[in-house]
Amino acid sequence: MNESYQIIDDDPAVWCSAQLKSKKDVLLPVSDEQIEAFRHHLSAMEDRPSEAFNASDFRFEEITILQESIHQRLTEGRGVVVVSGIPREMFTDSTLSHLFWGIGTGLGRPVVQNSQGHRISHVRNEKNNPNNRGYMSNRELGFHSDAFEIVGLMCLRGAASGGLTQIVSGLAIYNQMLREKPELLDALFEGYHYATAERSSSKLPYTSYKIPIFSNMSGRVSSMCLGAYMRVAAKLQGRALPDALDAGLHAFYEICSRPEFRLEFMLEPGEILFLNNYTTLHSRTEFQDDVFNQRHLLRLWIELSDGRPVVPALTARGRDYEQLFLETRLASTAT
Repeated sequence: MNESYQIIDDDPAVWCSAQLKSKKDVLLPVSDEQIEAFRHHLSAMEDRPSEAFNASDFRFEEITILQESIHQRLTEGRGVVVVSGIPREMFTDSTLSHLFWGIGTGLGRPVVQNSQGHRISHVRNEKNNPNNRGYMSNRELGFHSDAFEIVGLMCLRGAASGGLTQIVSGLAIYNQMLREKPELLDALFEGYHYATAERSSSKLPYTSYKIPIFSNMSGRVSSMCLGAYMRVAAKLQGRALPDALDAGLHAFYEICSRPEFRLEFMLEPGEILFLNNYTTLHSRTEFQDDVFNQRHLLRLWIELSDGRPVVPALTARGRDYEQLFLETRLASTAT
């Protein structure tokens, strides 16, 4: 074991369920004045798609105050925040999309999430899901980190049943690994290749570089993990995961599953969840829709210009999605 591994005791992004007992502990309520300002400014935006607007279109005091609070909680606080109090019945789906986009543009740069170049994705159960993307299904999604530093999820509608959000602090998991399984940390700091989303049949079906589960940059530990992508990458290479990494992932996910590390809640219509992917992991339970309740969330990935210092492999993962979109666009124009 590397003797430089130390317990993190000075970062507020280290937390467990004793500190964050329920959604109430991460709520950021909007005021009546903010809601009225949102309504006023958004009323003139209905006839254009959200991605047609930029940060300059949302420069008014009430949204700036909200953006500053969100940014502080994500980069200097727990790494998780739920914006609450937006009256769902007051706004149409498109207006809520504009509001979500506007908040995101003030935090950083909304980025590409798939081969179609979408910067706002629709998280719902799609019958047409040729690339088997998890966010387009109703299946359970285990603990994972999305690409880029920030992920935002806005709930438009809930499911008939299921769809519970679960969050853990990746830094708290690191601390517990150091206490219980320090001999496995070297493998987790080395990491592994990831299968690249929507590239299974291409010449580059997995990353040429390894993405660490834990990493240290400028004295700050960060986390990122999507174990399923590592296992697929190993399979694509015709090999098994290294034994130490396989054992490390099993230990990592076992700790994630413990109630004492987990914050869980239902994201309600009108609420917005923001997470720092470099300090937290999130999961979702399976859900079921019916005629009257069809779960529908909007998703943003956001790159911060002043975010957490991380090793290059963590940011390279996000760049792969942008490269995938460029390749897809070039291929379509060539034909």
